[in-house]
Amino acid sequence: MERIIDWNAYIEQWSRATAHLQSIQSYHVKGNPAPNLSELKLEASTGFFFILTRGEIEIGMSDKIYRCRAPYIFHGGADNNMSFVVPNDNQEWAGYLVLYTELPASSEDQGNLALSYGFTPNAMLPIQEKCEAVGALLKSSESLERLQAQSIFLPLVYEVLSQNLQTLAHTEHTKINIVTDAIKYIQANYRESITAEKLAARYECSTSYLSRLFRNQIGLGPIEYLIHERVHRAKQLLLKSDARIQDVASKVGYADVYYFSRLFKKHTGQSPLQFRAEHKPRAAEVQNNPLRRLESSIAYLPFDSHNENESYYQLSEEGDTSMFRFSRPAFGAMMVLCTSLILSACQASNSTGGAAAAQEPASQTATATASDSTAAETRIYKHLKGETNIPVHPQRVVSFFHLGELIALGVKPVGTTTYVLDNPHISDKTGITDIGIPPDAEKILSLQPDLIVTTPALAEIVEGGYDALSKIAPTIVIEQNNEPIKDIEMFGDILGKQEEAKQWNEKFTAKIAAYKAKISPYVRADETFSILNVRPDALFVYGDTNMGGNIIYKYLGLKPAAKVESDVIHGETWEVSTEVIPEFIGDRLFLAVNEGAEDKLKDVQKLIGATPAGKSGHVYSIDFDQFLPSDPIAVEKQLDIITDLIIGDGK
Repeated sequence: MERIIDWNAYIEQWSRATAHLQSIQSYHVKGNPAPNLSELKLEASTGFFFILTRGEIEIGMSDKIYRCRAPYIFHGGADNNMSFVVPNDNQEWAGYLVLYTELPASSEDQGNLALSYGFTPNAMLPIQEKCEAVGALLKSSESLERLQAQSIFLPLVYEVLSQNLQTLAHTEHTKINIVTDAIKYIQANYRESITAEKLAARYECSTSYLSRLFRNQIGLGPIEYLIHERVHRAKQLLLKSDARIQDVASKVGYADVYYFSRLFKKHTGQSPLQFRAEHKPRAAEVQNNPLRRLESSIAYLPFDSHNENESYYQLSEEGDTSMFRFSRPAFGAMMVLCTSLILSACQASNSTGGAAAAQEPASQTATATASDSTAAETRIYKHLKGETNIPVHPQRVVSFFHLGELIALGVKPVGTTTYVLDNPHISDKTGITDIGIPPDAEKILSLQPDLIVTTPALAEIVEGGYDALSKIAPTIVIEQNNEPIKDIEMFGDILGKQEEAKQWNEKFTAKIAAYKAKISPYVRADETFSILNVRPDALFVYGDTNMGGNIIYKYLGLKPAAKVESDVIHGETWEVSTEVIPEFIGDRLFLAVNEGAEDKLKDVQKLIGATPAGKSGHVYSIDFDQFLPSDPIAVEKQLDIITDLIIGDGK
């Protein structure tokens, strides 16, 4: 287990090998017996996965004992002389022993596939589900079902190896980005039954917490994104095959063709048959004529507008991917480049033919040359995806998320995503193109950006991901910090506006100090604060990231209620039940009530009234849409509102 493994080479050997599932044994017992490999009389070509879902097991190997606590996955081969022992006879434990035989592509591969390794997976549920499915199918007397069990074995191996790589990456770097990982999972499993509950269980969090993360990072809930992925894949199947609508629906995860058709029309404006009739001829033209580009095949009509005011919806059977993927927009980029070159040549020809062009002042030519030189100057920028050569002073920026940061530094991007463009604190949005959500690669291409800035999650939801974006323009992937001072400094570096960023941060820091002094006479040192959001079907308590929490707790240094600090700021609580609301409300309460939540508010008003904030009348109403963003421009305006509420209340 201590051997250094080249995981890429190991996975490549798996991809070349022929593996046959032999058996799967399920254990759920108290104490011994543990799996006894010697009794199984394993052949030299036999390998196994031992998947521990509950309890502890001691694995003996090469005179060493390894104590493994669930969840844990161990892989070994027949020649490893291993033993499994339950350390406590009274201990309850559960797991699976999956045996397989393999025919490697070479004798070298055979030795390597028998490697021993173990790790703690980040999500046991999908692995456990596959084990249960395989076990049930193998028990069947039907040959077809036993064949199906064989077909599930390699996806099981894929899931194990994928999670092992994730575990290694997280150990070396940082905590898993749940949204990014969930997006990849949806893209790889969109045909399967995926619900919000299953996704949340995969990451051991609540559905509301997962929804909050999704909406905060990509502007869509997890099930909305799943539907987008399925509709997108359906478009591909409709254009690239003559399959029946029933078959298309089934391929993208919908058993009910009528439900699929209604859903498809809702999100595209056309029925599946109408979409095929209109767009497939153009798809054929593109194949037969490289000078014609398909205008609509991968362009997405925007989803219905969603924000945190709405509860995301689930489908009981909402969710593998790589079938019929669109090629990345390299062809489109090439056509734009060719067109630009042709137009430039024509303009040059026309210019040289005219006397006016010959008489162009030398000073103008020199100025233009200097300007071009400045625009063409580049530097290496290190980001989450590596190092990229970017303009020193980018002129045409497409930013997927950080609109407020750019505007605060005097840079108006040429394009941004829909939900970021909805920011109510940014008044002048002229000249900024809505590139959609998920972002539309062809629309981005048409803007001819010289720099694309995205977050990890938003990069994933573009068809072709980061590689596709990089073919359009230099692309950098940065963190979504939601920290104005930190973000302004970062974008000052990205945009070549370090001095402007320094000035903004100094001004903002001075404003914070001034406002802290302004509210000081009106707030006792021991007073506690809370933020509650009432929605039609849920109640949410906010921490120190947005909804004014960063201002109240981080910048103004006001004290959170004890339960807010322990369970929200330092925990993962977000959604709360009605009866526990008083536990989260301190001496002062900022209350955001969403549209349509009047009835829900009535349910909690009496409880609020019985809290310290309710009894003292220190309950402040704030506008949800105004307080949801956490960019520099929004935070400045929120700071004004919060300060005025506290001072006005004191007067």
